[in-house]
Amino acid sequence: MKIRNRTILAAGTLVVACFFLVITAAVPGDKKPPRNYVLMVSFDAFRWDYNMIYKTPNLNRMATEGVKADRLISSFPTVTFPNHYSIATGLYPDHHGLVNNTFFAPDLNLMYRIGDRKAVENPAFYSGEPVWVTARKQGLKTASFFWVGSETAAGGMQPDYWKKYDRNVTYSERIDTVVKWLSYPADKRPRLVTLYFDEPDATSHDFGPVSHETGDMVTYLDSLLGVLRNKLSKLDVAANINLIVLSDHGMSQLSASRYVNLKSIVPERMIAGIWGGNPVYLIKPADGKTDSVLALINATKGVHAWKKENVPSKWHYGSNQRIPSIVAVADSSWYIATRPLVGTLNGGAHGYDNYNPDMFASFYAAGPAFKKGYTIHEFNNVDIYDLICRILNIVPAKNDGDISHVEGMLK
Repeated sequence: MKIRNRTILAAGTLVVACFFLVITAAVPGDKKPPRNYVLMVSFDAFRWDYNMIYKTPNLNRMATEGVKADRLISSFPTVTFPNHYSIATGLYPDHHGLVNNTFFAPDLNLMYRIGDRKAVENPAFYSGEPVWVTARKQGLKTASFFWVGSETAAGGMQPDYWKKYDRNVTYSERIDTVVKWLSYPADKRPRLVTLYFDEPDATSHDFGPVSHETGDMVTYLDSLLGVLRNKLSKLDVAANINLIVLSDHGMSQLSASRYVNLKSIVPERMIAGIWGGNPVYLIKPADGKTDSVLALINATKGVHAWKKENVPSKWHYGSNQRIPSIVAVADSSWYIATRPLVGTLNGGAHGYDNYNPDMFASFYAAGPAFKKGYTIHEFNNVDIYDLICRILNIVPAKNDGDISHVEGMLK
């Protein structure tokens, strides 16, 4: 009887053991990737070296706890709308269609200006697939508080939650809304959120990149980052949030001694159309005047011009039909315009060669997907689209980025 009981007991133990072996063996194969969240924050024109010029304790702490880039290389031209949309799509401006802050689109027979609400909200101007569209197509909720392209159906759809741009909305309101979105129930909660701040761009345009006023603004923005991180830390999903803080471009100091009025050197009869603003003008010359316009501009100190097919290859610029025959670009810290200078010129500007050190942007990141205390020397802002897709475990659309440039910062 004892032998029979022992046999039954042994058989039962074997069955239980086999059951647990099957369950255990199944876990690795069935294990799902972590449910990551991404919150990407942009501080417009936050230059790469502001953490060394001004006090930024919260950014410095974020670098220690996560990843910092020595410099983020913006796309050319280094202006706000093209670069924010490059970050969102992983495409250079030449490929996503926003070739400048202001341009004429012959394919639409329309002008695009960043202050023109009708143009900004016209999806026909935007090519490529923003990362919030990629995420939505693959079943993720998304949200955007003021990001270029989010106010229209760029790429076919908008984020699940979005806001029409209004610079009068306070920074505190923006932070509180993002935190509220991330506190939604799981079925309504966005896995990807983008958040935009229009400073220190506005202040540094007025007072220059190295000034007391810009320093005060940088310190204020850094304190806001501290507030944001503190509020995020109290959320139920805090351990799953990957925070990326970056900028679209840098800023350079101007001087009245470095000013060129293009219309004073090129007769108006030679120009059929001119669009843009300092430091990049897109010029359609009058018939037969291309070489003459180029010669006049290139004989002038402080500015250079190229036929669109001859612009420097590092800019990845010049093939889009929205770029006319000639591209004129001011040299570093020079100012070009189509009218005489009135008054002084003591502020800052951007838009220059994206390899001009003044144009380098910032990048910081921290969260469960990122290594700690890791520094990457540099990468292109078109690589960020692939980075976000990798973190969210979604398949990226075709783009100009290269995940190999950034995957080293991931765990």
